[in-house]
Amino acid sequence: MPAVTLVEEPTKDMSIAAFELAEQHFGHVPNLVKAMAANDQMCHSVTAFVVQALQEGRISWSFKELVILKTLRAIGSYYSYGAHERIAAELGNSAERIGDVANSLWVASAHFTDAEKAVFRLVDQIALDANDVGDDIWDELKRHYDAGQLVELNALITTFVMIGRVGDSLGVAEPYLFSQPVA
Repeated sequence: MPAVTLVEEPTKDMSIAAFELAEQHFGHVPNLVKAMAANDQMCHSVTAFVVQALQEGRISWSFKELVILKTLRAIGSYYSYGAHERIAAELGNSAERIGDVANSLWVASAHFTDAEKAVFRLVDQIALDANDVGDDIWDELKRHYDAGQLVELNALITTFVMIGRVGDSLGVAEPYLFSQPVA
């Protein structure tokens, strides 16, 4: 049972912007948005940032979904894992790529480039200790990505560390799998 009551419909005192944004992007309002609605400003800020992160950017959305799956697994969080697994497939990731990223097979997998593996090493280190991301990791990443891409990847990873932890700690489940939004 969730630690907070899920808000099914925003009241007149709440901004409905987060609900509308979530509905537009996900096709429904995820339970984490409903839980966070107890704090309207935070709910809107987090929802807007997540929606921004979950689209094409300087990193492809398809790869972002694999990074999200790796991040959630690395921190032992399962909030929304199924939804992101489904989107990863819808965006063209093979079952092998999705399966290999769910465990340590990515290290030796032929399904990932050296650049992608470097990102997964970053995910593992952030999950272990974000204060100890060494030059060896950054040097490898800089061989493959520019500064803007590194900022986008780091923001995505750390956002989903937060999303996973908030969802899990509040006891929020996400029974609804969503599809990639229609552009």
